[in-house]
Amino acid sequence: MLAQSLNTFILALTAGLAVAAPADADPELSIRMSGFRNDDGQVLIAVFRGEAGFPGDPSKAWKTAVTRVARGQARVDLAVPAGEYAFAIVHDENGNNAMDTNWVGIPKEGYAASNNAKGRLGPPKYRDAKFSVDADGAIQRIVIQYF
Repeated sequence: MLAQSLNTFILALTAGLAVAAPADADPELSIRMSGFRNDDGQVLIAVFRGEAGFPGDPSKAWKTAVTRVARGQARVDLAVPAGEYAFAIVHDENGNNAMDTNWVGIPKEGYAASNNAKGRLGPPKYRDAKFSVDADGAIQRIVIQYF
């Protein structure tokens, strides 16, 4: 179930990739990621402004971004209006725009969610991943997980 959700996430994300551009009036959301087991591939990020689609349907994401890993870390800074958000991250190690899984469906690639939220027998819940961005912005420090 988690792998299927993450595969749907990857497919929809690659259909609507965008690079964040700063806006003068909006606060900044800084997503600082660590714990990558290698610098291969790319990091796919989907930012949601509500529960709809989180975490497995990036076609419903408010904004998406792609970045690279360097020395086991990655960072994305997004200009966002103040409000409530959650995001999902996939470390697409081989750059195939898909979450690779083993024969049982367990992810072979890294993943994470805002607040370092973790799901039980499936993806994390929005209520555990949601956070607020105020006029001063927000920083989320995320550790990528692997099975």
